[in-house]
Amino acid sequence: MRPARLDLAISSAMRSDAAVTAEIPGAPLPEGGPAPRRRFGFVRRLIGPVVGPVANYARRYLQASVEHQLGETRAHLGALSTELYATQVRLDQSQALLQMVVQQQQASTAIIQAMSAQLGRIELRNTQGFGELASMFGPRFDELEIKARPLIAYDEESMAIRMRDGYIMAPRALPTFVTMLANATSKGLEPGTTDVLRRLVQPGMIVADVGANIGLLTLVMAWAAGPGGQVIAFEPEAVPRSNLEKMKHLNGLSWVEVRDQAVGEKPGQLTFHVSDIIGHSSLYALPETEGSREIQVEVVRLDDVAPAKRMDVVKIDVEGAELDVLAGMGGVIAKNPDLAIVAEFGPEHLKRVGQTPAQWFKAFTDHGFKAYIIDEATSAAEPTNAKAAAKVVSANIAFVRAGGDAEKRLLQR
Repeated sequence: MRPARLDLAISSAMRSDAAVTAEIPGAPLPEGGPAPRRRFGFVRRLIGPVVGPVANYARRYLQASVEHQLGETRAHLGALSTELYATQVRLDQSQALLQMVVQQQQASTAIIQAMSAQLGRIELRNTQGFGELASMFGPRFDELEIKARPLIAYDEESMAIRMRDGYIMAPRALPTFVTMLANATSKGLEPGTTDVLRRLVQPGMIVADVGANIGLLTLVMAWAAGPGGQVIAFEPEAVPRSNLEKMKHLNGLSWVEVRDQAVGEKPGQLTFHVSDIIGHSSLYALPETEGSREIQVEVVRLDDVAPAKRMDVVKIDVEGAELDVLAGMGGVIAKNPDLAIVAEFGPEHLKRVGQTPAQWFKAFTDHGFKAYIIDEATSAAEPTNAKAAAKVVSANIAFVRAGGDAEKRLLQR
């Protein structure tokens, strides 16, 4: 008799074998139904206890590995999410900061533009200020440089004194006069008239200096007219004329012609009253209180000596004989519509020769001239008349035709 366990194993194997047979495609089915599937049951029962635990272990191992990978992936994703959030925060902060920087840059640009405009205005003011300083101090430095030069003993008769336009000669025998020139500005004893003549006389002009004396204003007009122009200087008195000649040669003024003649209404020989005070000599008798001596001089008319009767500027300083000079230049006045005349006006001189300020001014205005009084301190020229001018002791009056180019030059500052 077989043991019961053996029978049970055989029975199980048969069921398993029948089950396997039933799974084979095309295999004949055993009679009686699905019994053949138990054909491999024995094998199943044999390997089941071994394969089952291995399969379970493999499943659990794989499942744990996958879960571990999933956990790490979740952690990595979490870290990435956190980092992305932090990055987004930083980006937001950077964008806000960038906007702030842009705003600050715009504000800075506006400030820079405003500052540039302000600096431009400051620079303009500074440029103007420097220009004003240069125009203010430049002439002063020039003045100091000129006046710092010592007097020069030119020869036994003359002292050379540096002025703005060159050297002037003064008689050594007249120390008071030399001292006056040395103490004057570089423009001489009549600085306002000097500036006016610089404005009136242009390069190439023909100029007459009637009563030139030592040539203080001859020098000024000569450089204003230039080598292309001509200056005719009239001085009948020997001592000042000698210094005038020396001044001409020392400064190289070859276009200056010095004449030992007086200028008047009619040509001829007249008595000339030489004063002990340089510059006061005249064709008319001098005051008894003023020492003088008499000489004979030749008198000419400007109409007779002006080249082709052309004359652009005439300066007259003849101590009361101005109207005589005017009477002898009618042709020059008629032929030169833009003629300018600068004449010394002295009420005391006119009184001595028997004329009134009204008569004196009328003689000029009858020729169509307009009168301007020259301010020696400022170089300004202001309209005047006989009544207003009569209040001054002495002044130089500029006469020009209204609306002419000479008037425009006169009024330039």
